[in-house]
Amino acid sequence: MNVIILAGGQGTRMGGVDKASVQLNGRRLVDHLLGQLKGHDVIVVSPHLLPGVATTSEQPPFGGPVAGIAAGIAALDHHSDVTAILAVDAPHSAEMLPALQAALGTADVAVTVAADGWIQPLCAVWRTTSLIEALTSLGEVRDRPVKALLRQAATVVEVPGDGTEADYDTLGELTTLGEVELPRTR
Repeated sequence: MNVIILAGGQGTRMGGVDKASVQLNGRRLVDHLLGQLKGHDVIVVSPHLLPGVATTSEQPPFGGPVAGIAAGIAALDHHSDVTAILAVDAPHSAEMLPALQAALGTADVAVTVAADGWIQPLCAVWRTTSLIEALTSLGEVRDRPVKALLRQAATVVEVPGDGTEADYDTLGELTTLGEVELPRTR
């Protein structure tokens, strides 16, 4: 499976820090996800240098999640039949991948639906060809909402979340998972 981890936002709600490098219980957020993705072809989309991590970035940076997904799919070396999309601020979301992949069947995309009913398009598994077609049909990818990409899919399977898909937009929210340490700035 290909995996694209989006970590390219400006982290405004986290005080402007590089979310991927925020430490949770002594490990970077990106490492929490990478530890669950061994054996998969993973690319992290981030404008920041992340030592030990394969990264790419949309150009110019901060073009939004769809631009990040387009940059990620272009940077992957081997295109598997399926591509997962995850967000770095959802450190346990990779736990949803087996259920998403099992539910995909012949659909274009399997997407997580949180308990509150919100669709989580950054916790999804796409058929790689369907993802590429959806990106192409959108045309301009910069500053496009990720739900616009999801609307390009002909068949969408919704998979109930189990809580692991939760994203943490603020440092306060993240502290509910444990000890948080901000990355050092130069």
